[in-house]
Amino acid sequence: MSRLRRGWALTRESWTIVRADRSLLVFPIVSGIAALVFAAGFGGGAIALLDTSTVLAIVLAVIGAYLLAFAAIFCNVALTACAARALDGADTTAGEGFAAARALMRPIAGWAGVQLVVGALITALQAVLREGAGQLVASLVGSLANFAWNVATFFVIPVIALEGLGPKAALQRSLTVIRQRWGEGVAGTFAIGGLVFLFAFLPGAVLVAGGIALAGVGGDILIAIGVAVFVTGAVVQSALMAVFKVALYRFAAEDRVTGPFERAQLETAFAPRGRARAATI
Repeated sequence: MSRLRRGWALTRESWTIVRADRSLLVFPIVSGIAALVFAAGFGGGAIALLDTSTVLAIVLAVIGAYLLAFAAIFCNVALTACAARALDGADTTAGEGFAAARALMRPIAGWAGVQLVVGALITALQAVLREGAGQLVASLVGSLANFAWNVATFFVIPVIALEGLGPKAALQRSLTVIRQRWGEGVAGTFAIGGLVFLFAFLPGAVLVAGGIALAGVGGDILIAIGVAVFVTGAVVQSALMAVFKVALYRFAAEDRVTGPFERAQLETAFAPRGRARAATI
């Protein structure tokens, strides 16, 4: 079985959990609403202050960016907590997830700060390279830096949600698991993204493009439907990724199989690096 097929198999099992427990879809919706509110409030305020006080505008923008990161991480931790319970066969509610996240406010706040700082450093590095080496080099280095950071932090949210560790310990834990048992984490992520792209993002984009071309009331309806399809896809993708990461983390860190997943699936999907290399020879 190819790596891509294994990733698709894991995606299918993740969808089984999400379909059985629709409360998992609440958290991405709340996260999206919070993002819109903070972006509109703080972003709009920062733009309005640019003409009178650049310093205040920057301060307001930084506060808004931090709150955006905090809200996203808070909702992801809540989603992950409920995903873990759903994998164990328990009925979950959004209230349980938010309660679990509230109990972890300190590590969530700390990790939001780390994410903001790292993002700013990568952006600053790209700006320096753009001036000295050109746009192509800046984009390439920025993409590589973001990819490396995403891989290193792949399990940070599950570690915070399931073990309650702080930012530094959670990052170290994630790195340890990645180094020791690297396998199909990235391939599975691509598989989930590919599924959502084919069945939600692509049709949504086609509908929006058709609506723009059609214009009038009919065009507006097509655009509205396209946006709804796109948003639904993003919500489902977030829920699938949470289930996927919890299942992989439990197997990698605890050698435990939960939910509809089978040991054989997870063994081939998340094998130690030496075995993974041997299997590809």
